[in-house]
Amino acid sequence: MLRWKNSLFNIAFALNCLLLFLLLFETRLSIPSWLQVVGRMHPLILHFPVVLISLYALATLIFGFNKKSTDESYKNLTDILLLLAALSSVVTAIAGLFLSREEGYDPEALLWHKWSGVTISFFTLGWYYFSKQVQAKKLISFFTSAVALMLIIFAGHQGAGISHGQNFLLAPMLPEKKQPVVSPEEAVVFADMVKPILKAKCESCHNDKKAKGELVMETEASLLKGGKNGELWDSTAADLGLMLRRVHLPMEAKKHMPPQGKPQLTEEDIEIITQWIRKGHDFKLRVADLSPTDTLRQIAAKIFASAEIAEYDFDEADPATIEKLNSENRVVSSEALGSPALAVNFFNSKFFTSDQLKDLTKVKKQVVTLDLSKMPLKDEDIKVISEFENLRRLNLSFTGVSGAVLPELKKLKFLKSLSLTGTKVNAEQLKQLQGFPELKTVYTWNIPVTVADIQKLQEQIKKIRFEPGFRGGDTMILKLSPPVLLNEEAFITTAVPLKLKHYIQGTTIRYTMDGSEPDSLKSPVFKGNETLDNNVFIRAKAYKPGWISSDILEANFYKNTYTPDTLIYLVKPSDKHKDDAGKLLIDHLKGEPDFRSGNWVAFRESRMECLLHFSTPVPVQSITLSSLIDASSYIMPPQSVEVWGGNEEKNMKLLSRLVPEQPAKAMGSIMKGFECKFNTTTVKYIKIIGNPVAKLPAWHPGKGEKAWIFVDEILVN
Repeated sequence: MLRWKNSLFNIAFALNCLLLFLLLFETRLSIPSWLQVVGRMHPLILHFPVVLISLYALATLIFGFNKKSTDESYKNLTDILLLLAALSSVVTAIAGLFLSREEGYDPEALLWHKWSGVTISFFTLGWYYFSKQVQAKKLISFFTSAVALMLIIFAGHQGAGISHGQNFLLAPMLPEKKQPVVSPEEAVVFADMVKPILKAKCESCHNDKKAKGELVMETEASLLKGGKNGELWDSTAADLGLMLRRVHLPMEAKKHMPPQGKPQLTEEDIEIITQWIRKGHDFKLRVADLSPTDTLRQIAAKIFASAEIAEYDFDEADPATIEKLNSENRVVSSEALGSPALAVNFFNSKFFTSDQLKDLTKVKKQVVTLDLSKMPLKDEDIKVISEFENLRRLNLSFTGVSGAVLPELKKLKFLKSLSLTGTKVNAEQLKQLQGFPELKTVYTWNIPVTVADIQKLQEQIKKIRFEPGFRGGDTMILKLSPPVLLNEEAFITTAVPLKLKHYIQGTTIRYTMDGSEPDSLKSPVFKGNETLDNNVFIRAKAYKPGWISSDILEANFYKNTYTPDTLIYLVKPSDKHKDDAGKLLIDHLKGEPDFRSGNWVAFRESRMECLLHFSTPVPVQSITLSSLIDASSYIMPPQSVEVWGGNEEKNMKLLSRLVPEQPAKAMGSIMKGFECKFNTTTVKYIKIIGNPVAKLPAWHPGKGEKAWIFVDEILVN
């Protein structure tokens, strides 16, 4: 036993000498890749000294004073325990020193963790060496054990702060910092929607203490600066830049962000960031500036409605009462799932009466949103509205109320948003809103108030935001919206009419079917008698004199003459995107551009190989794979497609082989059909083989890795 103890002590002593040497020449250290592997074992092996030191210290504190020094078995056991603690401490400290030399760690953040770890290594070795002297004095033994435990706790706390954020250890004991409740009228898209996502999912690795990839995401300036791989986003790029490109990578990809094991972005998180970048990544953009139909505004309404629930201190209304209040022109509904708050909307002004407003006093505590736009309101109706004590949002647009009764609404101590659009309220009357306690936004579109009046009001009443609406005047040239496609099905079995429409009168729609861009002179004018009877790529554009031409509408249509009776997968698809029923590729349903939405069958580790069976022979002349291409998500066209056919399953011949063109750069998600044509052949069986790209090209971030094939339909003729 003594020989073993001496050997272990000598190893621990030598490693502590190595640790001291490395510390003295730390600035000159260059860590090779094989030592980086040792360094990255630091989070794994640090548990050994933590447990061993804690066990020895607790054993000393609890049992050590009751054992006689002549008890050799107990002494040998504790000696080995302390010696193993010293050995594992120095190995952990050396590994941690190697890890700290990797990029992304702030030296200031590492300082206390590094030196507390080094102290534990030297302290534990010294503790073992002087163990006889320490154990001889109960007070010294008690003090040494207590110091060891405090060092372990301190070093662990500092390490947790680096890996998981500041105050990770004590966070459960500290009062929770609640996010202030924000209304949609006050909300800023970045500060209140994007920033919380980055803070929860990204900042633990990209902060001023631990900047992985030289990227810090804590401030607007650092976000705009980007990291060593460049800027985070590019609103002009098809895939919107580096950040979303990394987010959309497969989970198993090395560069997928956030990394495996970290909290992942939800679909809603991704949509929020995507929409914000598309809108020019404006840090000052307000939710109130967005159109009511805008995707981002609709998400915001859901988020902030849920946030307000915690603010309500009233009970739910009786469901039977709510049901009775609903009528042909009045809808009373819950504002959010689980919320006691109610939203009331009136429709059809012909049926409106003041008594219908008075009926709502039965739920006056629960009504937080009241929409009375275009209703024939009278000034005396405002007194009834002022009784809705918890009202937050009030819409009086295009009603007959005058500005004289606005002071009556001052009783609504929670009112945040007021719409006076289309009323006769003037600038002088708007001044009466100054004393409203919580009012944040007032909509003043199409009222008898000039821009100068609004600007003056804004200076006088700074806490209220006055929204004057669009005032472009006759000199403003507007851009047309794209044509609207009314055809609902992308897969056609017979000839169908092409249905295009534009809602602005006098607009001309021009289109192409060969993939070229429509122009205002040579491209055919859409007349309404066009038909679709084959695979075709439609591009259409709207034109009108005095307007800027629209963006291009694009749509693919695919012809399918025969549908197989059965489809069999000779090679199983990926478990993540599989087809248990064997119907997805022959159900005539188009997949969404977002491949996570389902209806896609995918292959990566193995090739696509499936068999189509017809109960009776059919004449076949083409097979089309309706596919998805999203290079940023590793989804590429097949490397090659083969079509085999015959009347016997085990006796088929090669009918066609296609080698699709591969993308030369990352583009946005697009759907494309790959058509294999051949001489007409009558067959009962068709076998389709699609080979995924074995190695992604050099321009791709995942160069050398395998690509995916995504297919949503197989079309025959």
